[in-house]
Amino acid sequence: MMEVNPRFLGRNLVVLICLTRLCCVPSAQSQQVPMQTAIAENKARVQRWIEEGFNRRNLKVVDEVFAESFSINGHVMMRDDLKQSMRRRVTAFPDLHVTIDEIVSDGNQVAIWYTAHGTHKAEFEGIAGTGRQVTWIGSDLLRIEEGRITQGRFVDDSLGLMRQLGARLMLPGAQR
Repeated sequence: MMEVNPRFLGRNLVVLICLTRLCCVPSAQSQQVPMQTAIAENKARVQRWIEEGFNRRNLKVVDEVFAESFSINGHVMMRDDLKQSMRRRVTAFPDLHVTIDEIVSDGNQVAIWYTAHGTHKAEFEGIAGTGRQVTWIGSDLLRIEEGRITQGRFVDDSLGLMRQLGARLMLPGAQR
């Protein structure tokens, strides 16, 4: 039987333990890869909703990218509610086209800044079709969990859009 010097064994055991830990502990770079992939997938999900849902009029995409129940500006909605809202817009503006001007993401949140263009052909918010071409801007901040949009905060220039359609702002107490 061969004897091993305890000092030799101790030093090599420490080196072996350190090497094992280095192999088993993920590097910061390897942790970034899944995060970058998730961010890219989240951006693609939001882009798909805009491109397919609004620009191609495929409202079925809502079922694929939104959770069954989600929150928009603090109000709980169902997918069918969102599809109905989208349907009103694409009916009123049959040539509606939404362009994502900017898209940024951090973790499970995606923000878009967009410009929408369309011709007002049918009733929208109580205003009969005017034939006017309109443009409006907006921004959405969306939260994505388990591959589905679960929350959104939408802000757009609704007042500017309504003015383009001929609506007038009436202050309380003002005479018509």
